[in-house]
Amino acid sequence: MHPDTSSQSGPDGGQSVQPWTDRRASGPHDLAPVYPALEEKGTPWARYLAALRRYKWIVVLVTVLGAAVGAAVSTLMDPVYLAQATVWVEDDPGDRGPIQPDQLMGQAGWIDLLKSFAVLDSAVLQVKLFLGLESSEYSDLFSEFELRNPFAPGDYRLSVDADGTRLSLATALGLPVEQAAVGDSLGRQVGFAWVPPPGMLSPGAEIDFSVVRPRDAARELADDLRITTSRNSNLLRVELEGADAALTTATVNAVVDGLVEVAAFLKRAKLTELVTILAEQLAQAEGNLQRAEIALERFRVNTITLPSDAPVAAGLQVTQGPVLTRFFELRLERDRVARERDAILAALDSAGDSRFSVSALEIIEAVQNSSEVTALLAELTQRQADLRALRYQYTDDHPGVQDAQQAVRDLESTTLPSLLRGLAGGLALREAQLDAQIETGSEELRQIPRRVIQEARLRREVDVAVNLHNTLQERHEGAKLAEVSSIPDVRILDAAVEPVTPFRNTDSRYVLMGLMLGLGMGVFGTVLRDRMDRRVRYPDQVAVDLGLQILGVIPHFKRGGNGSRGGRSDPVIEAMRGVRMNLLHSHGTAGPLIVTVTSAGPGDGKSFVAANLAVSFAEAGFRTLLVDADTRRGTLHRVLKLERKPGLTDYLNGQASATEIVRDTELDSLQFVASGTRTRNAPELLGSTAMTDFITNLRTGSQTTAVIIDTPPLAAGVDAFTMSTMTGNLLLVVRIGSTDRELAGVKLDILDRLPVRVLGAVLNDAPADSAYSYYSYYLQGYEHESEEGSPPRRLPVPSS
Repeated sequence: MHPDTSSQSGPDGGQSVQPWTDRRASGPHDLAPVYPALEEKGTPWARYLAALRRYKWIVVLVTVLGAAVGAAVSTLMDPVYLAQATVWVEDDPGDRGPIQPDQLMGQAGWIDLLKSFAVLDSAVLQVKLFLGLESSEYSDLFSEFELRNPFAPGDYRLSVDADGTRLSLATALGLPVEQAAVGDSLGRQVGFAWVPPPGMLSPGAEIDFSVVRPRDAARELADDLRITTSRNSNLLRVELEGADAALTTATVNAVVDGLVEVAAFLKRAKLTELVTILAEQLAQAEGNLQRAEIALERFRVNTITLPSDAPVAAGLQVTQGPVLTRFFELRLERDRVARERDAILAALDSAGDSRFSVSALEIIEAVQNSSEVTALLAELTQRQADLRALRYQYTDDHPGVQDAQQAVRDLESTTLPSLLRGLAGGLALREAQLDAQIETGSEELRQIPRRVIQEARLRREVDVAVNLHNTLQERHEGAKLAEVSSIPDVRILDAAVEPVTPFRNTDSRYVLMGLMLGLGMGVFGTVLRDRMDRRVRYPDQVAVDLGLQILGVIPHFKRGGNGSRGGRSDPVIEAMRGVRMNLLHSHGTAGPLIVTVTSAGPGDGKSFVAANLAVSFAEAGFRTLLVDADTRRGTLHRVLKLERKPGLTDYLNGQASATEIVRDTELDSLQFVASGTRTRNAPELLGSTAMTDFITNLRTGSQTTAVIIDTPPLAAGVDAFTMSTMTGNLLLVVRIGSTDRELAGVKLDILDRLPVRVLGAVLNDAPADSAYSYYSYYLQGYEHESEEGSPPRRLPVPSS
């Protein structure tokens, strides 16, 4: 079916074109984008997967390289030994008896204590972890090495002269520190307490070593220690890995020994502090007890001559709780009734300005308990819903809408207010009744004798003071016994034994680490490269970043295909049909469709799209004119096997008439205008009055219903901008994986300042297995097949 060819003419007889600032084309009905943006919420996983598929060989290469580096590193690493010890922690049995103290800390606290500096500092000093030696063969030479405060950490070198009689200590940079005879103390100036054993030094020997602060060594040891335990177990397993089996074992044993020693010290200190605190609290409790007893005695002396209130006191103890409870329940009930009455009256007052708020009434308990009001609110809600449904179909003048409005008004103005006023009146009556009951209850409470209450309070203070004194005295005696008999809560169950064989083979571990690192770097590099890629690759980059409607997606098409093998041209043909449909929908029905086809840069396939789009319009029965306005490098005449001259430039120069440049093609409904003679002033010719007259004649004076104008890219010059202002419409061709997004964005910003309506974008050369397949109009197995005798199917025009 042909589009409506009736046009809306401007003052010049052509279509009136207004300045356009929105890139999204709006037709006569303010159409939404043909294709929504495929913008993912959160992390764009689909985009990352597409990038991984695109650069999969780079990821594989980097992963293999990482595995190779891991294998090389594993050959340079020393073997790893594991030393472990087991510590038993006493649990808390609950009833510990009269002389056993409480447990020092919980299970998690023991782990923190084991990694504290109080334990690790002593272990570092004991096994000399502050020393760094190049080889363990010199460990006996430093067996008596100690540190004094202050000392100077750093790298040092011990040298023996050629005679083997004198020693020299210098820094790693060669600065001398101290000299001494063999067998004398060395390093006193830098805080070392050290006498190197004479029998272990050979003449001319040089030994490099380093000294660090014990606290720094303790921090490193805390990071290396691995402590494991289970929830229902009292055992702590302490493990340490290292390249020196003997040093690793000695370190683990020093750590657990230090734990037992510190735990015993803390246990004794805790008990001593507890005894002191309990003694102070016991003395304060004795003073409080004496003051409470004196106050009770004075009260009894002052009231000994007054009549006894024993019967009242007995009755008071029985009735005091229920009387007070009932009194406050009445107060709460009265406040609730008052709030609900005020809420109902507020709803009635607000109904004069607006509708009843059904949700506000439904939360009132009195309304919920009234079946009549609840049913009426449900009916009002239903009638309001019916009224909204009728308004979707009819205007307010429709009888059904008026009847529904009248029913809602009757409920809101008469029925519902009447019921609510009756309900509010009942609540006011209930409020008055509750006020009378509250007044009666308060009179009853005033009759309770204050002297009995005062005596009961003093007696209670004495009882509390006695109980507190007895409890503190019992705890004080128990803490004193526990202090005398305290034992540590932790014991060494299994000491560490020096391992003979390495703990594990690290070759596979480093290979796996290299593999994972290479894979991570490959994936990260791929994602980073995809993020920094300036080329258009995803639909949302066109629909969101560039702000264009996607009118269609042209799949990848190989040149030279004859269309007979596997139907390679079928997806392209269907895609062109989809572009044609969406282009007509975006353009609207005001006059013939005249559109400028261009691209941001070269090689995007604009001529391929323009030619095939013209063929698609012609095959659909439109009288179509294809104009090659690419006066710089136009080649559509070769595709259609026609002459280039005379053409458009010849007509604009006055060297040819309009009838001479319009040529027929193999399709009856398709005519073609070639680019014409090459000339340097072609951009000026495209903006000339002759070109304006040519476009105006196409709009008003010809039978053509579709005009497709191919122009140079936007980056090539002003040609495309000039032609788009002439036609008023522009179709942008974007090539997947080729078009520069930044270039396209800059050119579209220029178009925003021109009277041009950008109808949308056509995505060209889309991969078959990408997200663009969802835009396809082609489904395998549903191709149109030609029976014998039917016209042959025309193939897409090959790209130039």
